[in-house]
Amino acid sequence: MPGLNKPVLQADLSGRTVLVLGANTGIGLEAAKHYARMGAKVIGACRSEAKCAETVEVIKKETGSLLIEGRVIEMSDFASVKAFADRWEKDGGDLDILVANAAVATYDYNTTVDGYENSVQINHLSSALLTLLLLPHLLKTAQKKGTLARVVAVSSTTYKGVALGHERVPAGSKIIPTLSSDEDMTNRYAESKLLNLLFTRALRSHLPRPPTLPLLITSVCPGFCQSSLRRTVEERFRLTYPPGVYDENVRNARTSEEGSRQLVIASVGPDPRKLDDLEVTTVMDGGFVSDSEVEEVSEWVRSEEGREAQKKVFEETLEILAKVDPRVIQVSKDILTL
Repeated sequence: MPGLNKPVLQADLSGRTVLVLGANTGIGLEAAKHYARMGAKVIGACRSEAKCAETVEVIKKETGSLLIEGRVIEMSDFASVKAFADRWEKDGGDLDILVANAAVATYDYNTTVDGYENSVQINHLSSALLTLLLLPHLLKTAQKKGTLARVVAVSSTTYKGVALGHERVPAGSKIIPTLSSDEDMTNRYAESKLLNLLFTRALRSHLPRPPTLPLLITSVCPGFCQSSLRRTVEERFRLTYPPGVYDENVRNARTSEEGSRQLVIASVGPDPRKLDDLEVTTVMDGGFVSDSEVEEVSEWVRSEEGREAQKKVFEETLEILAKVDPRVIQVSKDILTL
């Protein structure tokens, strides 16, 4: 696997604050450890107080850092996401890097307390909501320090195997409600990762150009990892491959720590404002990191149908989230160019 054994990218994160969603396990936990070793204050967001406490203890023990804090967020509940943002607004703390890593992978159709299919809300809508609500804090911190804020959306190259065009979503129908109501979960994880990518690209396109705001938005694929994300889908995966093939793939997969290195690249890679190479600047800002490099997105995403789907996903997401929290409307007016 390309980029498998490249060392973790190093940076001095002293005085920086990094928020990691899904920090209690897998690549989120390993990435949080890397940020802690680089001197950052790390806030690990987990589903419960117990998981937060355990995560803080593990990171402190393995890194020696005391700048670790756990905060509860339940991504399947918009009320919890709003409460998390409320606390950040009340505390007024800095935020330099947001790593939107929380996700589920499942073949079982279940809905959240808000009525959306779990994957659609946890992997996309709640991540988008928190990103939008925290944008003012990211920008305020960057402007105060004269630094570059980062939003890292954890996607997956599995998005390349699906599309959200008219064959998947009937003409005249909305994409997000269609996915959320469809009980065929065969490709739901990949579809949710495509939602992540499309929303991230659209969000970047609605920031002022030239990039006058000190904010870099990047999507990233950690690769196929030996992580707990597979726990709910492993048996189904095994049945879709010839005997022994899936187990062989797992043996050759990245460890969670190796996968987390991709998140670090997206978090602390070169500041495109300081690069003379216009091509590098262009792909890094709003780019997709995979196998330690910025790669071009799929042909479908670049197609007319893909661009139309990207526009619809962004508009539908804003419409849904504006009803969840009016601050989304204010952020859109203050920061985005719509």
